[in-house]
Amino acid sequence: MRIRRLPESLIRKIAAGEVIHNPSFVVKELVENSLDAQANRVVVEVENGGKNLVRVSDNGTGMTKEEVLVAIEPHTTSKIESEEDLRRIRTYGFRGEALASIVQVSRTRIVTKTKEDALATQVLITGGKVEEISETHRDTGTTVEVKDLFFNLPVRRKSLKSSSIELRMCREMFERFALVKNNVDFTFISDGKIIHSFPATSDLFERALLILEDLRKGYITFEEELSDLKIKGIVSAREITRPNRTGEYFYVNERFVISEELHEVLMKVYDLPKRRYPIAVLFIETDPEKLDINIHPSKIVVRFLEEEKVKEALEEVLTKNLARKWYRSVTYEEISSRALSVAEPSSYRWFLVKKKYAVVETEDALFFIDLHALHERVIYEEILAKRVWRSKNLKRRVITSLPDEEREKLEKLGFSFQFEGESLVVRKVPEFLTEDAVEEFFKEIIHGSTEMLREKIALAACKLATRSGEFDEKTASKLVDLYFQKKYERCPHGRPVSFRISYEDLDRFFER
Repeated sequence: MRIRRLPESLIRKIAAGEVIHNPSFVVKELVENSLDAQANRVVVEVENGGKNLVRVSDNGTGMTKEEVLVAIEPHTTSKIESEEDLRRIRTYGFRGEALASIVQVSRTRIVTKTKEDALATQVLITGGKVEEISETHRDTGTTVEVKDLFFNLPVRRKSLKSSSIELRMCREMFERFALVKNNVDFTFISDGKIIHSFPATSDLFERALLILEDLRKGYITFEEELSDLKIKGIVSAREITRPNRTGEYFYVNERFVISEELHEVLMKVYDLPKRRYPIAVLFIETDPEKLDINIHPSKIVVRFLEEEKVKEALEEVLTKNLARKWYRSVTYEEISSRALSVAEPSSYRWFLVKKKYAVVETEDALFFIDLHALHERVIYEEILAKRVWRSKNLKRRVITSLPDEEREKLEKLGFSFQFEGESLVVRKVPEFLTEDAVEEFFKEIIHGSTEMLREKIALAACKLATRSGEFDEKTASKLVDLYFQKKYERCPHGRPVSFRISYEDLDRFFER
């Protein structure tokens, strides 16, 4: 065989395959570009697990026509200019490979606009070849639409996993960014349905409690500064563990990394039984010159130049904070109080009767409100809207087949699933669902009935609500205000919440 030079088009395809392994890496590279462009709103949309479409839209700085045409060429970047810059990398991207790799193995549409441009630039690329350049309308920012990933690499296309598995990997990649960039508004959409919607927040740990619901059972947060290292984190109590490392998130200078060294420290401090792992979201900030992040094509592996110092610091911080004897957790009582927190003190004239009814005077009628029935309904709606339930591990193996939409709904209530090959295995269920009822419950869900779920939640809401005859004026006042905000007419069991009588009816009754 004679040695020959490969065609440029083949070289680029091979290089693209090293950077883009599956749709989740498209999500990774495009979201990184959005964040490097100072976007504070990012929307990720996928279809068919990302195999048919990955679209990332942002409100970042955007690109000019000239810049976008350069950006799709290999080794072009706005993030470094010299070898010196490689030693102090503060951005996610720097190699100039991402966009060039993506356009080589897909049908790509880029729409981008800077605040100085009157119109946006639209570029259509197929397999690395620019097909069309035109002008269009959009706000400042960029949208990159990637269709038919690996359409020109059929072997790679066939090697992609099932749509459900690819979707899970895309979502997990999205969650990595949502966990660290709390000041960015993130939305994740699958096949037209919103899976995640995270408004920007000033609380670094808020999203961890939304994404990693196990943490709600018991967690601690901390922020420490040691020499030139800053270490922040939210970690589970020692008894809150998983059978795998899926709850382990390490960030170094806001970059998600996989680090066996940091993992070893975590396991050493927790000292757990075999095959049990803690839940931990850890943020380490250090001087960029003391890091090498250019040792892996996907930039998820880092090398600390002062590795032992970092490990010792992390061990010290974890040991000190885990030694504390208290953990925060979300309890059933908090659900009840949070359900009422939206209401301001009532501005209506009203009074409490027998500590179980409120009689309210409005301009045109009197309302008699059953406070327990109303409290049940308020809590019921709170349960449906948020992740609020503690979960328990199932002792026996239950396999189910649920549409992604139904699975996402159940996960918000405390259910937990895990893929084993193509099988979806139920790992955890909310505490309100008994072990014996699990299989029957999923049979009903699969056949389109949600009645059992509604009954279980309604029963739980009833137990959480203040008992009839035990209401104080403060709680009653909040419920009165909520009644007129929400207009709830029935409790979860179907009983009426209120009775209304107009002044005209009162006049007739008294023959006035």
